[in-house]
Amino acid sequence: MPWFLIVLLFLAPLTTWGFSSERTESYVQQAISLNLWEDPQWLRLGHYRKSWGRYHSAIEGNFFLSPLGSHNPREELLQTIQSLFSSAKTPKHPQCRYLARMQWLKKRLQIAEVDLVSCREQDGWKEVLGAEELYIVFASSDLNSAGSSFGHTFLRAHNPKNTKERELLDYGINYAALTGKDSGALFALKGLFGFYPGAYSMLPYYQKIREYTNLEGRSLWEYKLKLLPSQVDFLISHLLELEGSYSPYYFLSDNCSQQILELLEVAVPERDLTSSFWDATIPLDTLKVLRDQWLLEGERSRPSLQAYWQAHYKNLNSEERQTVRQIVETGHSSELKDLPPRSQASSLEAALSYLAVKEYRDQKEYKDLKYQLSVQRAQLGNITEPLTLEKSKSPLLGPDSQAYYFSVGSQDERAFVAFKYRRAFHDLLSDDSGLSPFSHLEVLGMEIRYETEDDRLDLHKVTLLKIFNSPPVSEFEMPLTWRFDLGTEPKFNPYLHWGVGLSKDLPVKSFTRGSLLLVNENLNLSDIPEPHLGIETLLMSKGSSGLRSVISAKVLQNLRTGRTLGVGGFGISWNSENIEYRFETELYDRIPLIKASVIF
Repeated sequence: MPWFLIVLLFLAPLTTWGFSSERTESYVQQAISLNLWEDPQWLRLGHYRKSWGRYHSAIEGNFFLSPLGSHNPREELLQTIQSLFSSAKTPKHPQCRYLARMQWLKKRLQIAEVDLVSCREQDGWKEVLGAEELYIVFASSDLNSAGSSFGHTFLRAHNPKNTKERELLDYGINYAALTGKDSGALFALKGLFGFYPGAYSMLPYYQKIREYTNLEGRSLWEYKLKLLPSQVDFLISHLLELEGSYSPYYFLSDNCSQQILELLEVAVPERDLTSSFWDATIPLDTLKVLRDQWLLEGERSRPSLQAYWQAHYKNLNSEERQTVRQIVETGHSSELKDLPPRSQASSLEAALSYLAVKEYRDQKEYKDLKYQLSVQRAQLGNITEPLTLEKSKSPLLGPDSQAYYFSVGSQDERAFVAFKYRRAFHDLLSDDSGLSPFSHLEVLGMEIRYETEDDRLDLHKVTLLKIFNSPPVSEFEMPLTWRFDLGTEPKFNPYLHWGVGLSKDLPVKSFTRGSLLLVNENLNLSDIPEPHLGIETLLMSKGSSGLRSVISAKVLQNLRTGRTLGVGGFGISWNSENIEYRFETELYDRIPLIKASVIF
C-alpha cells in the first residue's frame, strides 16, 4: 500500500472535528443544570404550544431529532446536543442543518472552539442574501379565492444594498398550503379541515409582486419590523433548518399569518404574538398585534396594475373609453385621429395600462402593440397631467374582525333589544379599509333578541357564512357579482340563499356602485321548503367623510305557492374612532323593521 494512503487512513478519524463523548456529556449536564428546555427561545425554536399542561408542536417531516421531539422539549434538546456534537458522517453535519439551534446553544453553553463546525455553504448563502431588515407585507383580500378571502401576510427579507427599485431583488418569505391543482368547493373544504400540508418558502420578491399585484390585482402594504440585524440573521437561520418540514394548513387557524407570527417569535421570544388567536388567525388582525407590540414602523403601499388601470379608466370620457377598447380589441390605433391631441394621449396611456394588466392575465405578450402605442404617445409630448391614484385607507385603520352589536328597534310593531356577535370579518355597511370594496364576508354571526312586550328571549338568527362580492363591469371586463348566505332563522329554521348578477360603478361624486342580481332564496328548510326566485337591486355608496349607505329592493316569487312578495331596505353607518353607529330599516312583505345599533 502506498505510504500516502497509509497516512490518509491514519488521519481519517481526526477529520471529524475532534468531538469527544466527555465534552458532549458536559454540554448535556450544563443544559440539565440550567433547565434549558424551559427557555422561551428554545420553545419558540420548536414551535411548541402548551395546552392542558402539555407541549405539542404541529411541525412534521424531518425537523425533530428525537422520536419524542414534537411533544417533549426536554428530550428534543438533549438529543439535539448529542447530534450537534457527534462525529456523524452525513452530507450536511447537524450543526449546518440546525443553524439556529447551534447559534442559540453557543450563547447558552460553554462550548469548546474545537467542537464548532464550519458551515461555508450556509454562511455563503446568507452572505449573498444579505438580509439585515425584515418587512411584513399585507396583501388585500380577494373574495374570488377561498384561500385569499381574508387577505394574506408574508415577509420581505431586505438587503440594504437593494435600494429603490432594486428592492424587487429582495426575497419574500412565505407560508402557504401545498394544494396542487385542487380548486372550488373541494379546495375550500380540505383547507378548512387541515388536509393540506403547509410549508415555508423563499422566492425573489419580484415574483411575489407579479403574483399579487399583477396577476391577482391585489394591492400590497409594507411595514418595516423593528428587529436588529442579529435577530433577522437568527430568523433566517431558523428558516433554513425548517427546510423539508411542514405542518397541517388550516385556512382559519394554522394559516399563513399564524405561521409568520410564530416565525417572528423565534427572533423576539419575549413577545407574545400568537396566544390571542385561539380560534382563528386573520391577517389584518395579526398586523394590529404587531402594531400593538410596537414592532411596526412606517407604511408604504404598492398599488396593483389593476389599480393603475382603474385610475386611467376613471379619467376617460365615453369617447376615449370606446377608442381604448377598439385599440385593445383590434390592435390598431386608427381611431385616434378623430380625437384632439390631449384625448389621444390619455387614450394611449390608458391602452398601455390595460395591456399591462392583460399580459399577466392572459399570460401573453403584446410587445409589438405596446411599442407602437409607446412611440405614438412619445410623439405627442408632455400634454397630460400626471396620473394620481386615490390614496387607500390604511388597513390598520379598519375595524377589528370581531364585532359586538348592541341594538334597539321594533319589528312588526314589537319592540326588542338585541345583541349580536360576529366572529369575522365585515358586512356591507362596515368600513372596508384594506378589503374588497362593497363586499360582505361574515363567518359565525349570532344574534339574540329580547322582545320587551312578550318578555321573551330568542336566538333570532345564526349566520354560518355570508358572502357578497361585487366587482364592477366595464367596457373591457364583465366579472360576475355573486352572493351566498347560509344560516338559521328563529327556531333554528335553516335557510340557504344565493344570487348572481352584475355590478357597475356609477359616475357620481361619492363612490357609488349599483348591483342587479337574479336571486334564489330557500326558507324553512327543516319543515316544508319554500324556494323563492326573484330580482334584487342594490345601490351602495360611501363618501369621503366615512358615511356609508346601502339601499336595496327585491321582488320574490314563492315557487311553491306562486305568491309574490316585495322587500325594501335602507341602511346608513358611520364611525367615530373605534365605534360604529348604524341605522337600518326594512319592509319585508309589508312587515316593517327599524333598528339602531352601536358596534364595537
